[in-house]
Amino acid sequence: MAKICNAKVNTSSGGYNRVFDNDEMGRLMAKVQSTVISNGNELEKIILSKTQNITDLDVYIEAVTNGEIPNGTYVCTKRILKKSSYKLDGNEPDLLVFVVQQKRVCKIIELKDGDSFDTKKAWGEQEHLERFNLHIGAKIPFVSDYYVCCFNQTSKEEIVKGFKNAFEIEHVMTGRELCEILGISYDEIIEERKKDAKANMEYFYQQLMAIPAIKEMFEDDINKVD
Repeated sequence: MAKICNAKVNTSSGGYNRVFDNDEMGRLMAKVQSTVISNGNELEKIILSKTQNITDLDVYIEAVTNGEIPNGTYVCTKRILKKSSYKLDGNEPDLLVFVVQQKRVCKIIELKDGDSFDTKKAWGEQEHLERFNLHIGAKIPFVSDYYVCCFNQTSKEEIVKGFKNAFEIEHVMTGRELCEILGISYDEIIEERKKDAKANMEYFYQQLMAIPAIKEMFEDDINKVD
């Protein structure tokens, strides 16, 4: 998980300043929001640190076609995909997971870090994934299908419900399912991210108490108890 202390924000925190009528509080909350946004990238980095990653998709597909790739699971990121001949007009998914066994499978995955959903974008994301599946499925020696993976959601039914049925249940995936496909530990990733959560709590408390207005409120409450 990303750390709040590493977040970079603009000097003006606009909306947060107005909510609290306090510039220091506004900057702190803007750093928290920036960290929330960064968490998706951090999750992908953790996953990639534990998997076999493709560095050139065109070379990889050619090697698979020639029978030169051993059985296993291989991951291609959006960045690598965009450099290949398999890209598609900005509609590339977050991850391609290639499973090389007796039956070759390619899982096209849009990765979400969380269990809440932006329903306004859901139908568009479903259409993009379906379109990309048709595009790449005709070009590679794999059986392909697409999924939206909500890493921190444990129920596929809740994912479908959260996306207002834009995705059918066979096209949704939990984080634990993704980790099983990749052959990595879901619980290990959760625990790894909790370490940063503790650091975030400590940093937030320290920064909060460094704000004069908050410190004054805290001291007033303590005096009332005394």
